Amino acid sequence: MSSANLVSITYVRETVYGTPDTPLSGVTAETARFTSETLSGTPDTAESVNIRTDRSSSGLVVTGLTVGGDINIELAAGTFYEDFIEAAMMGDWVPAESQSGSITLTPIDDYTATLTTDGDMTTIGPGVAVGDVIQIVPATGPSITVTVISVESTTSCTVATKTGQAAYGPSTADLTIAEYVIVGSKQIGNSFTIGKAYKDVTHLATTDEHSQTYAGSYVSGFNVAATYGEITNGTFNTVANGYKLENPSMEQQIVTAGGTVNPAATTQSLNASVDVPLVVTNGTSAPYCIESINLTLDNGMEPSNCLGSVAPKNYTLGQATITVDVSTYLSDPSYDAYQPNKLSQVPVSIGFQRSNTDGGYFFQMPSVQLTFPDPSADGINEQTMLDASGTASAGPNGESPLKISKLVGDQ
Repeated sequence: MSSANLVSITYVRETVYGTPDTPLSGVTAETARFTSETLSGTPDTAESVNIRTDRSSSGLVVTGLTVGGDINIELAAGTFYEDFIEAAMMGDWVPAESQSGSITLTPIDDYTATLTTDGDMTTIGPGVAVGDVIQIVPATGPSITVTVISVESTTSCTVATKTGQAAYGPSTADLTIAEYVIVGSKQIGNSFTIGKAYKDVTHLATTDEHSQTYAGSYVSGFNVAATYGEITNGTFNTVANGYKLENPSMEQQIVTAGGTVNPAATTQSLNASVDVPLVVTNGTSAPYCIESINLTLDNGMEPSNCLGSVAPKNYTLGQATITVDVSTYLSDPSYDAYQPNKLSQVPVSIGFQRSNTDGGYFFQMPSVQLTFPDPSADGINEQTMLDASGTASAGPNGESPLKISKLVGDQ
C-alpha cells in the first residue's frame, strides 16, 4: 500500500546533457511542488510474429523506451516554477535592473497613468522602453506593476495600470525593469535529472526508498490556465533520455553524500479571481471583462532514436508553438476590440499578470492572430460570450513571441 501524498519529486540541473552531476556532495537539488504527475519510463513493445504450431504467442519484444511525463501544478512564486519556466522557454532569466529615486504615478483614467521620476530612465539597464513590465518597489508596502505604453522623456512615461489604480507619491522607491525570459534555443543547461521516490515503499525493510531517476529531462512545454473562481492550474511537460531504478532514492543519495536538497516552496498558489489585476491588449489595460485565459507553449521536440540505444539519445527543437484561448463577456469594448480584426487577421498584443503577495509572473505576447465564431445565444439566461483562440508569432519589430517577467509581491 502506498500513498500519493508520499511521492516526492526532486531535480538537479545538468551540466552535461543526460549525465547526473557528480560528486553528489556538491549537488544542490530542488523539490518540485505538484498536484499530480505522470513521470514514467514506459517500454514500447511489439509482439513477435513467429509461428508456433501450438498457436501460442511468441511473446513481446521491447523495441524502445518512452521517458518523461507531465507534472501538474498550481502556479505560484518559487524556485521550482521559475526553473521549469526557464527550461520550457529554452532561455535564461535576464536579471532585473533598478534605479532608486523619487517616483510619482498620476492616473490619467481608470486604465492609464503618467509615471515620473527624478532619475534618468535611459540608464536602467538598456533603458525603459515601450512594452516593458516595470515595478515601483518601495522600501515598505506593496509594489505596483505597470506596462509602458509610451516614453515621453528621460524622466516620464505613460503606463497601463490595473483598473482604478490609485495615485502614488511622490515617494522614494526603486523603479525596476522586471526580470524576464524570452523564447530561445538553448538546451544544454536547461535539462535536469529528475528523481521520483516513493517514501513509504522501502526496500527489504530498510530505509532505502524505491525510486526512478529520469536523466536528460527537458521541459518540452507548459500550460497555464486562469479561470475566474479557480486556482491557476498548469502543467509542465517533460521528455527524457535516461531511466534508472534506484534504492536509495536520488534524494537520499544526495543527503547521505553531504549535498543539499531544498524543500518545496510554501508560497500561496495564484488564483484567477484576485491575482490577475492587470490584463493588457494592444498596449493598454483591457476595458472589458475577461472570464478566462489559457496559454500553452509546445517546443515541438522530436526524439533522436539511434540503433543500440533503447531510449532517445537526445531531442531536437521544433517550432515554439504558442497558443492562447481567451473567453470574454460580450460588450461594446470587447466587440470593437475583436470582431473587426477577425477576417483581416490583424494581430493584437496580449499581456496578463498573475501575482500575489509572494510574487508572480507577467506573460506577454506582442503579436497574436485570433480566430473565433460570432458570439452566440446558447440558451435562456445564458451569458453571451466572445471565445477567441489564437497563435502567437514574433512581434512587428522581431520581439519574442512570448516574454515572461518575474514579479515581486505586488498586492
